[in-house]
Amino acid sequence: MKGKFSDLVALSWYQGALWLYLLFPLVLLYSMVILIRRLLYRLGVFQVYRSSLPVVIVGNITVGGTGKSPLVSHLVQSLSDMGFKPGIVSRGYGSSIPKGEVREVLTHSLTSDVGDEPLMLRHQVSCPIFVSPSRKLAVKSLEETDCNIAVTDDGLQHYALDRDVEICVVDGTRKWGNGWLLPMGPLRESLSRLKNVDFLVINGTDKLKQTHCGRSFEMALNGKQLHSLNGENVCPLTTFKGGQVHAIAAIGNPERFFNTLEMQGLDIIRHAFNDHHAYTKSDLDFGKVLPIIMTEKDAVKCRHLHLKNAWYLPVTAQLSGDIAAEIVSSLKLKGWLNG
Repeated sequence: MKGKFSDLVALSWYQGALWLYLLFPLVLLYSMVILIRRLLYRLGVFQVYRSSLPVVIVGNITVGGTGKSPLVSHLVQSLSDMGFKPGIVSRGYGSSIPKGEVREVLTHSLTSDVGDEPLMLRHQVSCPIFVSPSRKLAVKSLEETDCNIAVTDDGLQHYALDRDVEICVVDGTRKWGNGWLLPMGPLRESLSRLKNVDFLVINGTDKLKQTHCGRSFEMALNGKQLHSLNGENVCPLTTFKGGQVHAIAAIGNPERFFNTLEMQGLDIIRHAFNDHHAYTKSDLDFGKVLPIIMTEKDAVKCRHLHLKNAWYLPVTAQLSGDIAAEIVSSLKLKGWLNG
């Protein structure tokens, strides 16, 4: 019942449901907590860690997936191509990491140990990746490597870690929903927060009103090749055009993935799971035997299930400008990366 109610609330955020106004007293309480929390960090009551590395935050101000991880992968690849040595830190959502512990993400790590998104990134990039409930501790681990830039996957609201560049990623289709703070709407922080971020990355081409003071980029997630879950085959996504398939997604916005498949002419049967869902084989016993297509984030959690005729769709981020170069310029202006 709890899961069904939370799904109803999340759906209502984007449909303008009037019953959400019943939650307005909770919005007042939530906004008060936000204000007090930020004030305590500014006054030094709560400790803020200043890393010896420049810190780039990739986050959002809404609940749900916006495309942060593909952007992190893009940034790391771009910075590496420019000769820098970036590393990644993450909370490791969906994992069982005790508070105060740090784990390095390796190719053979389990999602239950490090989280699905960090493990997905591990298979995409070759830089060091550390996960911890305390991003401070994860960054400290990066400081012991030869990395010279720390990139955090999520963490815009993690004020215990000082930062040099903030990037906010927004879903260009869903935008800000009804524009209200949690739990009445999808906003973690008010839209005024955007006045402080350095870059806004819009996942999709829909235009947004100017709500921040930094530079805006448009981002598209492109995926055309399907990879078999066992790693043995690659084929064009159009191979399944006109045919019926099971489509599974345990991501923040499953509809974006489902729509991508339908736009390529696939006849899909939707199977949406909660974000970071840990799959079992019974989850994927749909009765009707058809090919199964999933996201790359799902693939890292399904490889051990030995599914037959199962495929995943890797995506890469393409941006309207060279955001990595602008990040480097910003860091140099702040006294970093002079060498």
